[in-house]
Amino acid sequence: MVAFETVTLDMATMDFPASDEIRSLSGRSLTGWIESGVAAAAASVGKPVERVRSRLVKTVDIKPNREPDEEDLRECLRVLRTWINDPAAYVPPARRPKVTRPEGIGQLPVPRTVKAAHLGVSCGLCGDPVKAGELIGRAKDPKGRAYEAMGWLCEHCLYQRRETPRRRDVLLRVHHHLFAGSAVGLNAHECGVLHTWLTEHPALAATPAWAADPLEATLARLRTSVQENKGTTWVAIPTAHTIAAALTSSSTASPAEAALLSAITQHIEEWATNPAGVDHRRFGTGTPYRAQVLRTTPRPTLLSARGGPFDLHQTPASAAEPDTTSPEAEATGHGV
Repeated sequence: MVAFETVTLDMATMDFPASDEIRSLSGRSLTGWIESGVAAAAASVGKPVERVRSRLVKTVDIKPNREPDEEDLRECLRVLRTWINDPAAYVPPARRPKVTRPEGIGQLPVPRTVKAAHLGVSCGLCGDPVKAGELIGRAKDPKGRAYEAMGWLCEHCLYQRRETPRRRDVLLRVHHHLFAGSAVGLNAHECGVLHTWLTEHPALAATPAWAADPLEATLARLRTSVQENKGTTWVAIPTAHTIAAALTSSSTASPAEAALLSAITQHIEEWATNPAGVDHRRFGTGTPYRAQVLRTTPRPTLLSARGGPFDLHQTPASAAEPDTTSPEAEATGHGV
């Protein structure tokens, strides 16, 4: 049974956190508000506290053998707020919805859990708003210790982002691969999106970044990946830097894409210049260093707010291009 720390409050005057406030809560304040919210919900729906607590755990799908993280606890608060304000919403959790997953190189792993959002949230990966009642879910915990768990994701990021990628999805892959110190692995669908973006306006080829590190060979590899439906094509770290810098001049970028590109290029620069003076003796020069630079950035962005790095899933080796170079070897390559 999941246990929470009790915070004694006068339920008649309790000012339960609003949706926006829940997003900023962390640590002991989360567990305290949950216990208080369980008591308030029990009074609201006229049920025993233990029964409300049990239903809450099942509604958020917290497994008995798994310690809930802060994203799970925030969703507990959203559920409790719904029950307190609308006792009729206190119903058994719905069956897990059935969603048709893509097949082949666009398929993502089965989520750890999916449910209907009780309150409006923003996707923990792409940042899109999700309305109450729409599907949200959590990806399975990352296997590598270098990765952080993602928050609650929208339906697109849970299932479709590798089958029908948006330009933002490709940019997020670039960011999180670079964050983890890896070359950028793209499947054929993502290669097609990136190739189209890089070739749709001739002015991109005249940018200083492209002139200093020509991308024609990269375009050829992206095009080949699309033609051969490759599971993975690796883009080296220096080339990913060039692509991000060149795309910042894209006249076709939407406001959201432009903001994302600005954040990516900002953090690439900060990882190189260390503006906050992160102690290399403590954090080294790898992923922990980059994470600390992101946490201490003097100019917070939508990416620094979400943290990471996130494991956005790589196509299994059996479906990848047979002659692909490893991401470790590609990481220091050039012009790929």
